[in-house]
Amino acid sequence: MTANIYSQEVPANLQAALFKKIFSFNKTLSAKGSVEIGVIGASGDGIVAAFKEAGINAKAMGGNQITGDVNVVYVMPGAASTKQQSASKGVLSISGVTSLVENGQVAIGLDIEGGKPKIVINMAQLKAEGQELTADLLKIVKVIQ
Repeated sequence: MTANIYSQEVPANLQAALFKKIFSFNKTLSAKGSVEIGVIGASGDGIVAAFKEAGINAKAMGGNQITGDVNVVYVMPGAASTKQQSASKGVLSISGVTSLVENGQVAIGLDIEGGKPKIVINMAQLKAEGQELTADLLKIVKVIQ
């Protein structure tokens, strides 16, 4: 586990590029067409800008409620849990904070392992959110049951 439970070790621009690629392996999102990301938590402007630069619609959301027509929620360090909301609304939860994936608060996160980014997936939360990933992606990620 990461020493600081709220650290984001993967830079925002790399996170946006990696999540964009991950979305292409998500059968549920592919069926919906476009990806709309809501960023929950303080200091979300940097990741919103990074997603926009990567060509993904993203917006900061006030408070800790998933609102509007988003189909992905990015949880910032220190933000309140959206676990129940994302599951009940069928919204994919993502973060750059690995501990949120490890403790089941978020479905997909990014970490640094051996100096390289690593995708981490919490299968229980992913299934609770009604998301389905391709087998090709699942072969190359760290899965937490």
